[in-house]
Amino acid sequence: MGASPHATVDVRDMLCAQALATVARALAPLRAGDAVEVRCNAEDVQRDLLIFAKDRGHAVRVTGQAVLRIEKG
Repeated sequence: MGASPHATVDVRDMLCAQALATVARALAPLRAGDAVEVRCNAEDVQRDLLIFAKDRGHAVRVTGQAVLRIEKG
């Protein structure tokens, strides 16, 4: 997980469903190993994104305050 992210997605101030849909759209065209950096500012959104990513086999980690890196699995 060291390469630069393929895309940056800003889901700050979105509701959970909006954020999940936005991240899913960003991940869809990527190949396994490509990553998306996600900026979020709500704990519930971050929690849901962590669950979303893990449930779909994507590697995910918190890289900063309110920043997630999701690598497509």
